[in-house]
Amino acid sequence: MTPEQRLQTVLSLGKPDRILCAPLIESYAGRRAGLSNYEFMYDYNKAEQAFDQLHQEHPSWNVMRSVYFVFHGPIQTAIGFMKPMMPGVDLSPESEYQMVEYEAITRKDYEFILDAGYSTFLHEYWKRVHQVSEEEIAKASRLQLDVLKSQIRNAKRRGQVFLYGGFTVLAPPLICMMRSLEQFIRDMYQVPTLLEQVLEEVTAELIAWGIASARETGIPRVFIGIARLTCQLISVSFFERFVWPYMKKTVFGLLDAGITPVLHLDSDWTKNLEYFLELPAGKVVIELDSTTDIFQAHRVLRGHTCIIGDVSAPLFTLGTPERVQQYCQKLIHELGQDGGFILGSGCHIPLLAKHENVDAFFHSVEE
Repeated sequence: MTPEQRLQTVLSLGKPDRILCAPLIESYAGRRAGLSNYEFMYDYNKAEQAFDQLHQEHPSWNVMRSVYFVFHGPIQTAIGFMKPMMPGVDLSPESEYQMVEYEAITRKDYEFILDAGYSTFLHEYWKRVHQVSEEEIAKASRLQLDVLKSQIRNAKRRGQVFLYGGFTVLAPPLICMMRSLEQFIRDMYQVPTLLEQVLEEVTAELIAWGIASARETGIPRVFIGIARLTCQLISVSFFERFVWPYMKKTVFGLLDAGITPVLHLDSDWTKNLEYFLELPAGKVVIELDSTTDIFQAHRVLRGHTCIIGDVSAPLFTLGTPERVQQYCQKLIHELGQDGGFILGSGCHIPLLAKHENVDAFFHSVEE
């Protein structure tokens, strides 16, 4: 099988000729190559050299699962969805970047979105949050597409398949990040109808953006960031009113365009797993960050949904090589035997992961 054939086999719930290995590696690759995180985040060429070096050490890394094209410094500080604190700028050069959550938009902005459209609002939002001009927004948008296309080419050169042809965030958590969790929850109680209207408007534009990006890159798969708004934090009735309808609409909008939604599920989705049975079998991918019980996810979604996961950040930073390898083998044997499973990290491999633990992750595949 070619790398793409393996991926297509797994996405459609089959078993490939070898296990697919898809850690989400960003800043750790730079640290491993001896770069400061400032160098990694702001020098794309050095970042790609770091990815090359790690792949040379571990060629079993056969799926490039990266959102560097979103978090590259000049992009994130101009058109990021949240205000960042960056290494070498706001923090020490060795630090991981951080997101600043505050009430960046108000209910007046909801009216603006409905009157002017989400795209128009977003440009005003970027100017407000990042203090950038239209010219700087346009430059960062071009750079983002250039970096994404370059990442795709470099992954292919290394013999990897690149997972994402585009990036977006589901409308409810996106507005929640802009509005702040506290104020978003107030809005669900105090202005529910207005909030629903805004989520409808934003969802329609996000679907269109995802389709456009996938067609531009030629990769019919789109990363959809989803966090916070699970039954870990909100009631079932609120989930069913303010989250699930927009997730379904996003998924079906992309599927109708021939694009596979890759749902990146941060937070604990264990109580919400059965909802995914309402989505078409063998058409959707979920990425779990180790907070959700991945074994329960497999029991519920076996033969229905492809799962990527889920070696945790604490295991990479605090565990031992033996524990990492044991957990990877458990995932491979218990989830991989049925098909539809890709071994991955639970969200990003941490910047400060132990090198021997990362090696053990790859060795579990090689063995």
